[in-house]
Amino acid sequence: MNFFARALLGSGRLPGAVRAEVQGEGVVYLAEGLTGSVRYHGYRAPGVWRFGAVDSTAGALVVTRRRLLVWLTGGEQKGRHLDVPLREGRPFGVTVRVGERRLVLGYEPATFHADRSGRVEVRFRSAEAPRIAALLGVR
Repeated sequence: MNFFARALLGSGRLPGAVRAEVQGEGVVYLAEGLTGSVRYHGYRAPGVWRFGAVDSTAGALVVTRRRLLVWLTGGEQKGRHLDVPLREGRPFGVTVRVGERRLVLGYEPATFHADRSGRVEVRFRSAEAPRIAALLGVR
């Protein structure tokens, strides 16, 4: 990640406590310093209403034997953005799409929070997007 992206979006790295937490679960894949965006489609939460908004972000993606974790260091929803269990090798409640150099993780917030609605997509640029998608059960 270049200097300007890092200054605006954060490092995209996991905090030490979170890193220790996932290391205990058996990390299958870890990528830090990923850049991308979070896109909101008809998103509603208490005090928040976002239609078609796009936030630039940086973050980390971790796949363990038990779960998928997406940690963001930039944008409006910093911190633990997605933390979902893997069921039969796929992340619960999350659709995974892959392009040549882009991974898209889409979900409906109502699946995880009763007071939210709409659709959210986290898009990361990575040369390893096909490999990550394969780890998440996308063929």
